[in-house]
Amino acid sequence: MQGQLDSRLTPRGRDHALGSGRLLARLGVDVAFASPLGRVRETVEIMCTELPLHVTFDDRLKEWSAGDWSGALHADIPTRWPAEWAAWQADRYSVRSPGGESFVDVAARAQSFIDHAATVRGPRIAIIAHGFFNRALSGVLLSLTPAATVSIRQPNDTVIRIVDGPHGPSADHFTNGDGPVPGLPTTSW
Repeated sequence: MQGQLDSRLTPRGRDHALGSGRLLARLGVDVAFASPLGRVRETVEIMCTELPLHVTFDDRLKEWSAGDWSGALHADIPTRWPAEWAAWQADRYSVRSPGGESFVDVAARAQSFIDHAATVRGPRIAIIAHGFFNRALSGVLLSLTPAATVSIRQPNDTVIRIVDGPHGPSADHFTNGDGPVPGLPTTSW
């Protein structure tokens, strides 16, 4: 469970970052915001070789805090924290990891960021963040239910695009530069 711990990108991760930079260059970006965590800073550096732009780092875009589970292997968590794990498995949206955050908490950070981003000039905003945060952000922007929010699955080579259209916001996504594919990338737990 990584949460807000940091790690270097793997060679595959660097390839994903390069591909995402190429995709965003093709789609066009006016403004970019990113998580300040090191793995995103490394991603941004690679992306900017394809898409030179100024990026503003924002603490609200950090990944979900896994609290006491940070650094623990997924396989070990159910035995070390059986009651907490069972509660989290039963309600991944509202239950906090011990010492960590829930999706409710992350969604509040996402809403705070959205309120700020609404004041920024430029219709095409890129947000370079993390899996749990991006789920919460998509959930807030699209007014999703908690179940729909936690079902979003964003592999590292996937870019989610949310467009505010005449009938409200809609989503599509690109995987490995291919797309758009209508809707959000999802999975069931």
